[in-house]
Amino acid sequence: MLKSFINPDLSGKKAFFVISLIVLSIILMAVTEKVVTLDEKIELIFENVKIKDIEFCDQKDVEVDFSKSDDVKVTKEKNVIRISSDDFAKISLRLPEKKDYIYQLEDAKCEFNAEKVVIYGDDGERVEFSDGNLFVKDSEGSSKVEIGSEGIFINNDDEIVEISSRGIIVETEDENKNLTGFWGQLLGGFVKIIAKTSISFVSKDPGKLMKQIINDKDDTYAGSFVHISSDDEDGELITKKFHDTFQPKKGCNLNVHNSNGKIEIKSWKEDHIDISAILKTRKSKNEFEKIKIEVLDKDGCTIKTKALEKNPKVNVQYEIKVPKGVKISDINSSNGKILVIDCEGKMNLNTSNGRIEVFDSKGSFIANSSNGGIEFVHLNGKAEAYTSNGAIRVVKTPGLQKAVTSNGKINLEIEEKIEDDIYLSTSNSSIKITIDPFLDLNIDASTSNSRIDLNGIEVTTSKFSKDSLVGKINKGGKKITASTSNGSISLYKLEK
Repeated sequence: MLKSFINPDLSGKKAFFVISLIVLSIILMAVTEKVVTLDEKIELIFENVKIKDIEFCDQKDVEVDFSKSDDVKVTKEKNVIRISSDDFAKISLRLPEKKDYIYQLEDAKCEFNAEKVVIYGDDGERVEFSDGNLFVKDSEGSSKVEIGSEGIFINNDDEIVEISSRGIIVETEDENKNLTGFWGQLLGGFVKIIAKTSISFVSKDPGKLMKQIINDKDDTYAGSFVHISSDDEDGELITKKFHDTFQPKKGCNLNVHNSNGKIEIKSWKEDHIDISAILKTRKSKNEFEKIKIEVLDKDGCTIKTKALEKNPKVNVQYEIKVPKGVKISDINSSNGKILVIDCEGKMNLNTSNGRIEVFDSKGSFIANSSNGGIEFVHLNGKAEAYTSNGAIRVVKTPGLQKAVTSNGKINLEIEEKIEDDIYLSTSNSSIKITIDPFLDLNIDASTSNSRIDLNGIEVTTSKFSKDSLVGKINKGGKKITASTSNGSISLYKLEK
C-alpha cells in the first residue's frame, strides 16, 4: 500500500519523512478535538475522565483532545465547562494562558492559571504554588509558611522560625535561639535541599500540578475505571452488560461483594430486586471469562463478583434496585465507589479505594474507606465514618457517633437534637461544625498546630485558649468532641 506513495528515487531520509507523514495523518484521523470559546474566569468540571496533560497556550479557546473511540462530551453553560464521559476516557487540555480557572475540591476551591495554583480552604487560609515556591497564607493574605529553594520559613504569630543554609534560627518575643555554626549550617542546608527537592517534585509547572490534583481527586475517576497496570492504559475499552432479577424472600438482607468497581443501590416501587452491571476491560473479550457474577439465595441474598482465574483485569459497575422491606447489609468493594440512596438496614459499607455516599436512608451505618471521602446526608439511625485519606461530610444525621479521618477535612451540620455524644478526629486538616444556635450542647475542642474560631456561636466556656476550648452551648447536653493536630476548628451558626 505504501509503495504507491513513495518514489523509488527518494533517498532514505525523504522516504522516512513521507512515511512519517502518512502515519501521522492516520493518527490524527483517530483523534478528536473540541474547542470551547471562553468569556471570563472559567470553572472546570470533570466527570469520569483522566487528564493526560494540561498545556497553557497563546490562544482564545479551550481545546479538548481525546481518542475518537472515547465518548467524551464537552458542554459550556455561562462560565462553566463540563467535560464528561459515560466510560473512562483520557483527555488532553490546551488552555488559554491569559485566563483564570476554578476547580472545586470537596471542601476547598482551587484557582489556577499559567503562573500559579492557589487552593482556598473554607477557613480562609490558602496554599499557593508559584515560581517553584509553596506558601501557606492566612485569611488576611499574610504568609504563615514558605517553602522554597532558600529554605523553610514559618511565621506563627509569636514565633518566627527559619531553616536555611544560614542555620536554624528561632525568634520569639522574649528571646532568640540560633544554631548557626557548622552543625547548624549543615543541618539547615540539608533541610533546604529536602525542601527544594520536595517543591521540585510537586512541580513548578501549574499544568502538571493541576493534572495531579484533578487525577487524584477520589471521585473524579477512581472507582469508575481502575488502572490495573500501565500495559492496559492505552488499550481499547471493551464493555459487556449483565442483567438479572429475582424475588427476595421476606426479611431479605442484601449483601454485595465486588472486588473492582462501583456499587450503586437504590430503592424502587417494584416488588423484585433488579441487578444491572457493566463489565469493562482494556485487555480483550476473553478477560470477561475470568469472572462470574453470582446471585446467591443464601445469607438473605448475596450478589458476588467471583474471580475464576487469578487477577482478572475486569471492572464491574453495579446498579441495583431493591423494593422497600429489603435490608441492606454488607456492601464491599476493594476498588470503587459505594452509593446508597433511600434504603434501610444495618449497613456495613467498605471500600479501599473510593468514596462512600449514603443519602435519605434509615437503620444503622458504618462506613470504612482507606482512600476516599465519606458523605452522610439525611440519615435516621446510628452512624460512624472512618477513612484514612478523604474528607467526611455529615448533614442532617442526628445519630452520628464518630467521624474519623487521618488526612481530610470534617464538615458537620447539626440542625436538630443529637442522639449521642459525637467524636470528630482528623490529624492533618480542619474541622468545621455548623450548629443550630438554639440546641443544648457541650463542646470539647482541641488542636495542636492551629486555632479555634467561634463564628456567631455563643459558648459558655470553662476552658478557652487559641487551641483549646471546653464549654457549653445554652444549657449543655450531649457532647461534641473535636480533635485535630494540624488544622483549625471552626464553629458556625446554622442559617435557616
